[in-house]
Amino acid sequence: MVHALRECWRVLQRQGMLIDLRPRHRDRAVEVLSAAGPFTAGYVVDLTGAADDVACAQAITHVLRSEHFALKMRDAFDFAVYWDDLSAFAVFAEEKWVSKRRLDPQALERAEAHIAQINGPYRLRMRYSMHLAVYRKSIPAGDRK
Repeated sequence: MVHALRECWRVLQRQGMLIDLRPRHRDRAVEVLSAAGPFTAGYVVDLTGAADDVACAQAITHVLRSEHFALKMRDAFDFAVYWDDLSAFAVFAEEKWVSKRRLDPQALERAEAHIAQINGPYRLRMRYSMHLAVYRKSIPAGDRK
């Protein structure tokens, strides 16, 4: 990953900006939304993310210490993905999460039972937490002339 960041540094113009936008790998709640309010049916467990987060943090720390980049801004924000019905969510999960994420085994059953109880319009929601940072290309002190 350090090599990739150095390659970014190589191709960026002087004072160019590198934008680091990635999901925070945390378990995500799957919620059923209705007039009665949100109901948490279960959680999606990210099977690969923790190691990626650690590797990324180490690589960023390395290039900041070597003065290849300077941090200009760091923040986090949430966004949500919605499905209009349970079957659409199940298809999405099956197609997109192969070996990367795992849904709590009883989540679909709990969602289905809750939907039967509310007997009205509903949607499913899953919220993501995102990491955002902006780094400016800089010239390491040892390379300045």
